[in-house]
Amino acid sequence: MNHSPLLLGFTPRTMNDLDNYSVQHTCQYDTLKLDYAKEGITFNCVLPYDAQIGDVISLSATKLDARAESFSAETTLTKADLENKNAILKLIGEGETDDYLMQLNLLGLHGSIKNSAEFNAHIKSQAIKNKRMNTISPWLISAKKQGAKLMSVMLSAF
Repeated sequence: MNHSPLLLGFTPRTMNDLDNYSVQHTCQYDTLKLDYAKEGITFNCVLPYDAQIGDVISLSATKLDARAESFSAETTLTKADLENKNAILKLIGEGETDDYLMQLNLLGLHGSIKNSAEFNAHIKSQAIKNKRMNTISPWLISAKKQGAKLMSVMLSAF
């Protein structure tokens, strides 16, 4: 499954970009339909004006009912990226076929968010997440929770 990179962007760079079909889908609220293979999904990210050398572009895909990301990509911007006004990201990870919220971030110095965009995506995955068997007994889990509660009460007294 080797196809050309999908174009993503934070916002249209100019009004002319609104007429450009390849950028248009990033301005709409349509759900992106993505096929994930074990080599990942390649994205060509159009850089915003405030991007600088050393900034980080990150892309994550999280299931709508989850807290942790299932797929992610990250790259540090170079001079060549800024000259080309885009950066290549390869989204990799593990997850089930489902609906995801994709978040594209431009991170500046010290990891501060300079720019972000969100996209809805339906990812058809061939990389099924391995579910680990829970080898810890329910009694042990309950005992740990009770111990944590007891320690919390004791610490609140001080």
